Amino acid sequence: MSGDARPTRFEYIAGALVILISSIGVASTVYSIGILPFDAVDLVFWLLAPLGVYTISYGLWFNRDRSFHLCWGLVMLALALSSILYPLVHPLTILGLLLLALAVLGFSAYRGRMR
Repeated sequence: MSGDARPTRFEYIAGALVILISSIGVASTVYSIGILPFDAVDLVFWLLAPLGVYTISYGLWFNRDRSFHLCWGLVMLALALSSILYPLVHPLTILGLLLLALAVLGFSAYRGRMR
């Protein structure tokens, strides 16, 4: 089965590991040089935002488990944005937008299965 072009779970995990290591490296460089002042809450953003974008991209690129990857990517991205934007935007606003996006995504997946 070496000619099988379908993605496996290992491919997602390998890519996610590369993304996590890269984001930790960028965050440590940014904080050590002094570009941004260190804030522990911002670490959630540094870890989840790139992983959320990668998960959404993975879900859009590969057809397998598309709605699963899109939903979890949106959840990770919403958590990352709420951690970085909490002084400006109330976290419940981001939660509401996340729930709306998940409802639209779920409805479109349901409509796709009905056809």
